[in-house]
Amino acid sequence: MSIRLRFTITLTLLGVLLFGGYALVSYRGEIDDLHIATEREILALGRSLATSVGNALRDRQRADVDQTLRALEPLEPRIRIHVHDLAGREIAHTQGATVDARLEADVERAASTGREYVDFEDKRAVFTAPLVGEDGKPLGAIAVARSLEDLDADLERTRLRLIVVVLAFVFGTLAAGVLLGTIYVSRPLATVLDGIAHVRDGDFKSRIAVPRHDEIGALVDEFNTMVAALAEARTRVEQETEARLRLERGLQGVDKMVTIGQLSAGLAHEIGSPLQVLSGRAAALERSSDPEAQRQAHILVEQCERITKIVEQLLSFGRRKPAVIAPCDVDQPVRGVLELLAGEARRRGVDHGFEGDAASHRIDADADQLQQVVLNLVKNALAATPKGGKITVRVEVVGERVRLIVRDTGTGIAADMVPRLFEPFFTTRAAEGGTGLGLAVVRAIAVEHHATVAVTSEPGRGAEFVVSFPAGHG
Repeated sequence: MSIRLRFTITLTLLGVLLFGGYALVSYRGEIDDLHIATEREILALGRSLATSVGNALRDRQRADVDQTLRALEPLEPRIRIHVHDLAGREIAHTQGATVDARLEADVERAASTGREYVDFEDKRAVFTAPLVGEDGKPLGAIAVARSLEDLDADLERTRLRLIVVVLAFVFGTLAAGVLLGTIYVSRPLATVLDGIAHVRDGDFKSRIAVPRHDEIGALVDEFNTMVAALAEARTRVEQETEARLRLERGLQGVDKMVTIGQLSAGLAHEIGSPLQVLSGRAAALERSSDPEAQRQAHILVEQCERITKIVEQLLSFGRRKPAVIAPCDVDQPVRGVLELLAGEARRRGVDHGFEGDAASHRIDADADQLQQVVLNLVKNALAATPKGGKITVRVEVVGERVRLIVRDTGTGIAADMVPRLFEPFFTTRAAEGGTGLGLAVVRAIAVEHHATVAVTSEPGRGAEFVVSFPAGHG
């Protein structure tokens, strides 16, 4: 049961008890007042009749008694009068008056005791009194019976009015309680519950708008303050978590770089000398007159050159020199790389071109490392694009960023491989001699230049790499 309904029912019951008790007391008071008024009325009338009838009987004027009763009948139709002699016989009465056993007993009591009585019976009030002459000699008794039907009708109307008032109070209190409870309790609490649901779902930006200056308003103010504190704490936790993750990623990168540096140094030392000897012998054999020996020697020379290239890439990646940051235009290294790779693109049958918008493409960067980024991305695109395909290199300004976009129409990259593209030694072209270091170098240079690298690809429809640099200020 809701608070609104409990409060309304409790208030209504309390009102019914108080109002009903007051109505009951008022009703009882009304009964008492009517009885007192009736008693006074019948006493005044009875005593007046007792004196008048007693004088007429004393003077033996029976006709005067009948005349008095007949004159009273139209004036008081609710009154029934009975006159009895000393023997208890009825000697006169108003029209329609009948004597019953209860009335005879009342008359006999008044005659025998010589006292007046007023009795309230079932449907009437009865006044009985002895009739005496001036000398005090008893002459009989008189009974005046007044019907209480009009009084009962008045009490019935009063009772109905009280019941209607009590019922009107009950329904009015219920309606007012429900309405006011909805306005001042249910709706504000529903708003608070809705705000709590939003907070439970993780929305710490919403606030409850209940402009009240009462307890609920104070509750809402405290809730909003609590949500603001939670939002601040959540933001602080997210920032600390992000900083910790960046630190962990940085440490992992440093650890990888250290491992790669140690590995490349060891390889250069251990493989370098034997590789030179092997390469020299293979070159000598290549000058032999035996065609088979020349073919085998040529293979040995190519593989030695490949191993040398891999070792040089390892050394370059593991011991990359710090960037020399200076203002430069992104267009220059892009055009230089495209010119450098123009011959290989023609050999592969791949069309390539440069696009740029009219904005300035100057950034603060190391020009050599920027050229290495473009070279690695375009070479990867050439390797992935079949004959007849196209490579587009675009430079554009978006807001405060300069974006380098390399887009190809090659085979694309599987979705499960995209997250690992920038890991060292991960390659999708192992069969073609890929080392898996090109994109790792791109990522490392981008991080050093406060840039971001993103890739979107769909198998069979090519790939797009986007390197976003902060715009330069020089």
